[in-house]
Amino acid sequence: MGSRWFAPAALMLSLMMSAGAASAQSDQDKAAARSLWSQASEALSAGKYAEAIDLAGRAEALVHAPTHLLLVARAQAKLGRLVEAKETYLKVTREELAATASSAFKGAQDTAREELAAIEPRIGAVKVTLQGAGGRKVPVKIDDHEVPEALVGVYRPLDPGQHRVSAHPPGLSPVEQPLTLEDGEKKELTLVIPEAAAPSDGPAGAGREPGKGDAGGPPGGGPDTGSSKGGSALTWVGIGAGALGLAGLGVGVAFTVIGGGTQGDADDQFTACQPAGCTSSQQGEITQLDKDAASQKTIGVIGLIGGGVLLAGGVTLAVIGLGSKPKDAQQGWVMPYVTPGGGGVRGAF
Repeated sequence: MGSRWFAPAALMLSLMMSAGAASAQSDQDKAAARSLWSQASEALSAGKYAEAIDLAGRAEALVHAPTHLLLVARAQAKLGRLVEAKETYLKVTREELAATASSAFKGAQDTAREELAAIEPRIGAVKVTLQGAGGRKVPVKIDDHEVPEALVGVYRPLDPGQHRVSAHPPGLSPVEQPLTLEDGEKKELTLVIPEAAAPSDGPAGAGREPGKGDAGGPPGGGPDTGSSKGGSALTWVGIGAGALGLAGLGVGVAFTVIGGGTQGDADDQFTACQPAGCTSSQQGEITQLDKDAASQKTIGVIGLIGGGVLLAGGVTLAVIGLGSKPKDAQQGWVMPYVTPGGGGVRGAF
């Protein structure tokens, strides 16, 4: 019989102990919240408004109370964050308190209504519009906080004081403008967005005067005076390539000579070791000289081949340029190239 009532009794005892623990934890939270609220009140009185917001917020995180939110709203208002303060005051005033709520909670609601009515007329408003956006999506920021697209072009509440408004068109520098709002002031601000950068080079023939090699010139016009211009472009490319070729040949000759000298030094050191034979240190120096000579000769060969190809290509381009017509010069392209295994000229005409 004892076993029949033991289990229910143990369950009831366990529930009672759990309820007692929960009650004790709740009491601890309440005590901690009261302590934090007291510290927040002291910070508010001392003008430490940011600290007051932090402490009151911690108290609210432990135990909800309208008095905590009232203190937060007061500190926000002191910092000039009137828009945030208004929202916090509204949370206090709109809360439905139980009939058994404490007088402190009811008093907090009454005070919140009074203080809300005092700060509301001080809140300013601004309407930011963009001119010249041309359908582009241009982000707008106020004090480094991005403005939702739905609030661009309409009035939005803003704290009085100094602000910085900026627009950020893609690919262009930001457009910035300072803004000062007095208490309760409404302002409109227009940011002019510059056009996107135009291409530096227009289509072939753009900007020419009629009758001077332009397709839009009068029929039967004079001779094509632009042929010399078309030819000069390839001519200058050829001259440049030829100059690079000559430089490459110079480098090739220089490194070939240097490589030969280095190889000679290696041979001289090897000969000096004979007939007794070279020590390991001497052999290491000779091996290093051989490697250096091989590298220098390789560079020399590449320079000679590349320089020769560039020089030949440059001469070819210069000849083509002197006899080409402008349309040929504009439609064709030539590019010399050099690789470790050789080089050449590639292009289209």
